[in-house]
Amino acid sequence: MTRRGTTASGRAKRLRTCVGCRRRAEPTGLIRLHRGGDGTVGFGAGPGRGAWLCGPPATGACLETAIRRRALERALRHPIPTTEIEALRARLGQ
Repeated sequence: MTRRGTTASGRAKRLRTCVGCRRRAEPTGLIRLHRGGDGTVGFGAGPGRGAWLCGPPATGACLETAIRRRALERALRHPIPTTEIEALRARLGQ
């Protein structure tokens, strides 16, 4: 029997939480956003503060929820200008 949050080998599972819907999942099913040193928001495993969003098809809904709740700004510990939000929407294909 395994403890909650571990695999059969006893190693801890790597779970991350979507900032939009708060669903916990392994990183392979999520998209990572990060804030670079210049304040811009990028995708992938870049340096800086990170946040996670659900992968497709729920990405758009989770992004909108995170923006509405200001959860993305809290996770990245930085205000996100409207122009940056529009760029995120465009890159995610909304």
